[in-house]
Amino acid sequence: MRAYLLPAEGAQPELTQAPPPEPAPDEVLVRVHTSSVTPHDAIVASGAAARYMTYRFPVVLGSDLAGTVEAVGAEVSDLSPGDRVFGLVRELVAARGSFAELVSVPREWVCRTPETVDDTSAGALGLAALTALRCVDAIEAGAGDVVLVNGATGGVGSYAIQLLAARGAAVVATARPGEEARHVRELGAVDVVDWTGGDLAERVRTLHPDGVTAIIDLVNRDPANLADLADPVLAPAGRVASTGHAADPDRSGSTNIRAGVDQDALRTIAELAGDGRLRAPITRTFDLADLDRAFAALGGGAVGKIAIRI
Repeated sequence: MRAYLLPAEGAQPELTQAPPPEPAPDEVLVRVHTSSVTPHDAIVASGAAARYMTYRFPVVLGSDLAGTVEAVGAEVSDLSPGDRVFGLVRELVAARGSFAELVSVPREWVCRTPETVDDTSAGALGLAALTALRCVDAIEAGAGDVVLVNGATGGVGSYAIQLLAARGAAVVATARPGEEARHVRELGAVDVVDWTGGDLAERVRTLHPDGVTAIIDLVNRDPANLADLADPVLAPAGRVASTGHAADPDRSGSTNIRAGVDQDALRTIAELAGDGRLRAPITRTFDLADLDRAFAALGGGAVGKIAIRI
């Protein structure tokens, strides 16, 4: 099969031939039709994920996936060859990935794709939608809340805006004027703040003098920087969710997010996508052979999601 992989430590990723995987008893072999590139994929590709992941070379890259079931392990009884599924590869070992024609994953890592969702959209859900759902759940967002999404224009931010709007929250999104501002407004943001135009906290506080209910921060990795934003912006008892592990764990209502995969979360995403409340914000699409270009586009600060056709 064709696969985009990292052949050895210090090497560059390459598109090459690799042996097809065999499903373990509790696994599903998926013929991958589509995927997307994520910041996590870029970290794995660079080798920098070695600080928290074990590499088993050759490493097939890629996290998100959508396609059809090719075969099932002996312990899998609720899926059959030909069924459409979507999901992700999510583990602390870098080895298998979805930038390949076939990938074998535990049954719990995939969910049936709704009939109303095409493969390109399904392949761009995965990690970003799951992370956004974890963030929105962590801050317990609901009707009447005002939530600042810092880093709103990427994949996670794009999904978070939609999830918040669906729950009745008013979203304040950070975005540059022009294409980025239009993007977040189309997804449901009520207010847009230009993060390049001076003190971000001051600008948010000008819009909401009483403070915001919660912050979903997708940018900061330094706790001090996140505190500089949160302290002047949050209303009393405000809540924070951070994907950069910058939230103070001793502060009430502060949560650091790691997007572990489970069936309940995937089913929730499938339901929301199936009835149109959550759409994949795809802005560019590349073929498997053009993954180098896709990673370059991601590194350049792509808006929304970049889809990959396998």
